[in-house]
Formats: sequence, structure tokens, C-alpha cells
Amino acid sequence: MIELVTFQSGNFELVGYWNFPERVGRFPSVICCHGFTGNHIEAKRLFARLSQHLQKKGIACFRFDHRGCGNSEGDFIDFTPDGFLEDLRGAEQQFFSDPRVDANRSAIVGYSLGGISAAYLLSRNPSFRTGVLWAGVARPEIIRDRLAQYSAFSGYEQRGYMDYGGIRVSKEYIDGIGVVTKPVEWLNKFPGPVLFCHGADDEIVRVEQSERFLSARRNPADLLKIFPDADHGFSNWQTIDSLLNVTVDWISGHLGS
Repeated sequence: MIELVTFQSGNFELVGYWNFPERVGRFPSVICCHGFTGNHIEAKRLFARLSQHLQKKGIACFRFDHRGCGNSEGDFIDFTPDGFLEDLRGAEQQFFSDPRVDANRSAIVGYSLGGISAAYLLSRNPSFRTGVLWAGVARPEIIRDRLAQYSAFSGYEQRGYMDYGGIRVSKEYIDGIGVVTKPVEWLNKFPGPVLFCHGADDEIVRVEQSERFLSARRNPADLLKIFPDADHGFSNWQTIDSLLNVTVDWISGHLGS
């Protein structure tokens, strides 16, 4: 059963979704952070499936939509770097405020841009025991670099936004995401183990991004899992099954169930 909750982030009401094990008690719990223009379900239902796998293991899972994403209030042009971090703080508060969450057995999963989210939250709260980054972004400038490849990028300074396939990306976001966010620096503050998962053929967020995190941290408890022939969306059902199994095994191994 999925529980819907709402919480405030600045002027926006955000929507979150809980999957709790079907019994009474306090549970090891995971918060999922989605990618750029993503949502609580994520491409190929990655987060929806992960939450179901965790629930079966006795682990609660919280997913949410940033402002202008999924079912939350706002338009994507409201998704600024500062607003992005404000949403994360709101989601963190909502997550830990639920009395069913065992705060000392908590973890984060971040996908793509959500890797920056995971780094930020792991640096803020010592309660988190571990994190998992799927194709996580270590150098935020690559987002601007990718957007610059599209013809609609030209003239965004004057317009104040870029039309990204029908979604308006603000000038504030394009110019600020590489300045406001410091994922490598943030993740280096987290003492616990981190699992990095990456597709070998990811052309959007290349493997070197996970390698950058790994080399900066130099934590012997960390692990980099590279999936052969996999792209940014982890390609096919076999690879996705493997990704989910590796992730659930890592989380349950560090949190218990």
C-alpha cells in the first residue's frame, strides 16, 4: 500500500509517497532522490520498483517530487539551484519526522542529478548509515554542457530560460547549478560507505563521474559497480533487475531488515 503525503518547501507544496512494510513498528528506511526533470517513479519505473523490493525486505521507502516535477506544485522554471536544495531540506524533514522511521537505520538512493541530492543530504545528517548513487553527477557543470548541445540553448540569457523539449529550464538553473552545488565536497564529509552504480556506456553522465567521487573519497568501504553495455537508463530489464538486486542487497546489508 502506498501512502501519499504533502509537505511545504518555500511557496510550493510538494508531494511524497511512502511504501511501508505491512506490519506495525519502526523500520529501516530509504529516501529516493530523482533526476533532472524526473519524478518519484523515475524512468522505467526504477524508483517504483525499488520501493517495492525494499518493502518486501521490511525496509520503508520514501519518494518525492521536486517543485515543478511530477505531482508537486510549480512549473519546472521554478526549479532553481537554491529551490532544489530547499526541496531537499523539506523532504529530509518530512522523512525523519515520521515516527515509523528508524533514524539510525536510514539510507539514500540518488539517480543522476539525484546523486547531487544524495551527497548534500549525506553531508547534512549523521543519521544516514549509507548511500547509493546511480549514475551520480559529481561535476554539475556537465548539466550545462549537455544543455548547450541543443539549438534551443542559444539566446537563453536574453529569454531567461531554455525550452528543453517543452520544459522551461531557467537561466538561474543553467548558470547556477555548477556554482551552488558541490557534490564531491559534500560527499567527502560522509564517513559511511557508498555504493556507486554506473552503466559502462552512459553517454549522459559518464562513468568518470562515479570514479571522480570514488577517487576523492578514498574510502575502502566504498564500492563501484559498473554494468557492461548499459546506458544512463541502465538499458534493459536484465540490467535493471541486476541494479535493483545489487542496491537492495547493499542497503539491507547495511541497515538490516
